[in-house]
Amino acid sequence: MDKLIGAMSNINVRKNDGYFFIKRDEIYVPIIRTILSITKRSFYSLPLLDEIVLRLINEGVQEIDELVNILGIDRKLLEVTLADLSVKDVIYCTTNRCSLLAKGKQALRELRTVQRKKDTIKNVYLDPINRKIILEHEKYQFVDKVNVNDKKLDAEFEVNDIDIFKENIDSVNRVFLDEMNIYNDKTKSEPDELLSIDSIENVYVKFVRIPIYIYISSEGIDIDIMAVNKRNDSLLTLFKSEIIEQIRKKKVLKNTFVKYGLRKNFSGIDLEENEKLKNDLQKFRKNKGDRDELGRIIETEIFSDRKLMDEEFEVLLKYFADKCEKYKIIVYHLDDWTKSEWCSKILSILNSKKLFEVGYAESYDFKKAHAIIQRTMPECSRDKLAQVKTDCYLSLVFDEKYIITGVPKDKVIIDSNTHIHQVEFYLQVM
Repeated sequence: MDKLIGAMSNINVRKNDGYFFIKRDEIYVPIIRTILSITKRSFYSLPLLDEIVLRLINEGVQEIDELVNILGIDRKLLEVTLADLSVKDVIYCTTNRCSLLAKGKQALRELRTVQRKKDTIKNVYLDPINRKIILEHEKYQFVDKVNVNDKKLDAEFEVNDIDIFKENIDSVNRVFLDEMNIYNDKTKSEPDELLSIDSIENVYVKFVRIPIYIYISSEGIDIDIMAVNKRNDSLLTLFKSEIIEQIRKKKVLKNTFVKYGLRKNFSGIDLEENEKLKNDLQKFRKNKGDRDELGRIIETEIFSDRKLMDEEFEVLLKYFADKCEKYKIIVYHLDDWTKSEWCSKILSILNSKKLFEVGYAESYDFKKAHAIIQRTMPECSRDKLAQVKTDCYLSLVFDEKYIITGVPKDKVIIDSNTHIHQVEFYLQVM
């Protein structure tokens, strides 16, 4: 019981002045992770042997045999050094003679060598909605796959569009320098310099999940969204206008903002929310001391006839799923229910072993509806489904003692062709 009261006391749907709360949902924002092929300039400190060899050549000692005699080292070791300097375009070598090139003179002045190299930047994260590079991607919680396409924000982005990275060259350079710091080469005298972005080597699509609250204005014309968690406020700010625009254009959350009204009107239940329960839950959350007496009062208030608070349904459902011996699911139209979000949400919480029956009043395609149920609850055999008389959109009966009833309300919003079906839940004690 303490766990249930604690979970209920933590329910805190954010207020949005001028708007009414409708439901909680989630959006997945695509983020492009790329590997870029680049050209860079690297600066290397001049090793002591290289410096001495260059100074001797600069002073006119250009014969390899003479260099060996002066340095007193094995010829093969000297040839390795000369080959390295030659590759770096610092000196020019023939069979037994060396001469200093322009880069060699510069290397002597600066005591370093400079090289142009091809390389890659492995972790460049692009926000394709705002066409910006994400510099602190480690703060994001990425997922690789989203099973529900309806919740994915649409992003029009050409995967081979290298111009978008060139437009953000300063940000790409910051990612480049961060990677160079991680893989620091101690022989380098200073950080590498990014010269050019040459091509996109690989592209990976990841997603950032943002749980949101959906609100509508009193007139039902305007919609608004807020992040469920305040820590996501800044993240949602980046995409909020695009999310709302795509909702209006029916590109995202099409299963929430639908084009059709309810198949039938369902009668409401004459129960109100228990305001005393709300106040007592607030006291419980703030009072860290003796909660025993308050807890007993809250328990009585929870298990009374009332309209459930926003976001309470799943909390109470999890409690009954754990505590009950058996339960029944009763729906008016089996096809409509299995296609709604409530089917998978409810079945994923309830224990299939405790299922007594799924009752329904109507069904046009029973086999398809049964197959949808079995995706989440494979143990739900054909004999668990029975046709019954009911006028309820959705009822859950636990141990013939408690009933949670869902009553949908059809709200026309944005325009005459857009509906949202808000379900309000009620608890009744039998």
